[in-house]
Amino acid sequence: MDLKAYKLYLIENEVRQNTIKNYMNTLQQLNTFLRKNNYELDKESLILYKEHLKSFEYSPKRNYKTNTINQKIVSINIYLNWIERKDLTLKLLKTQIKEHRESITQKEFRALIKHATSEEMRLIMLTIANTGLRITELCSLTVSDLDLSIIPIENKGKQRSIAIPQFLKKQLKKYVREREIKDQIFYKKQATYRMNLKVIAGKAKVKKEKVYPHSFRHYFAKQFLANGGDSTDLQQLLGHENIITTTIYTKLSTNELGDKFRRVKNV
Repeated sequence: MDLKAYKLYLIENEVRQNTIKNYMNTLQQLNTFLRKNNYELDKESLILYKEHLKSFEYSPKRNYKTNTINQKIVSINIYLNWIERKDLTLKLLKTQIKEHRESITQKEFRALIKHATSEEMRLIMLTIANTGLRITELCSLTVSDLDLSIIPIENKGKQRSIAIPQFLKKQLKKYVREREIKDQIFYKKQATYRMNLKVIAGKAKVKKEKVYPHSFRHYFAKQFLANGGDSTDLQQLLGHENIITTTIYTKLSTNELGDKFRRVKNV
């Protein structure tokens, strides 16, 4: 296992120090297990390591919780993806992770944009879907932010950076200029925006329960992964402290799973 090169990759991609530390600790543990037992890095050895984690006592009579084991498995899978060995990835242990609420599809997203009740609502949907911002973060965007190439976003005392695509930034600048907005771009109450989204959903004939501010953040995540994006990068883009939170976005909803099966045609 080339852990030095992997750590350098994480550092160069500005992954958080705590995240790097957790990833490297997990991989060092795996590496020690493989060497101690004279195992190769193959599927059978990884499954044995997974079983080992379930019974391992990291201190007297103290075992890893399921959530912790799953965090370690995710860290290992990200490394396996980096070395282009997706065939070796491990399944997570069954846990209480909730299925994420069903995401809007690309067709539904386009319908919602088409039926936007105002330019403000159209830009709100576009902005979240192209940046992954939370509604609270969106409502903190200011006119001066549009002059920055990289925008610092603070949430619950933590900071990350986002960039607004040029095509969208151009539209936002036109919007604030025409309306002579000087400070917050989207300054109304969040409840107003949530209510307006339900109205737009009705006009676009999209299930209202699927349309809320966070569904556009979810759409951003799904599209990022569908276009070949990496879970580690997505974790940074969304500002998740825990990679397990990010993996929720990779889960298919019941309807999405059904749609996948309907496309199967093995003849």
